[in-house]
Amino acid sequence: MAVKKKKTSEEALAGAVKMSEAYVRKGAYEFYPDLEIVDVIQRGLAKNEIEHGYRYCP
Repeated sequence: MAVKKKKTSEEALAGAVKMSEAYVRKGAYEFYPDLEIVDVIQRGLAKNEIEHGYRYCP
């Protein structure tokens, strides 16, 4: 059984950004107008993935 490599913070953030952009693109959604808030949310998702293994909503 292969050991899953822990993601770097950059990899986790890139994944969170990609996932959130796809979510917005596929639905009738748009990002919150304050991009600093969007960044905080995406970074929180990345941090949770690193710490807990999942992108829990912060």
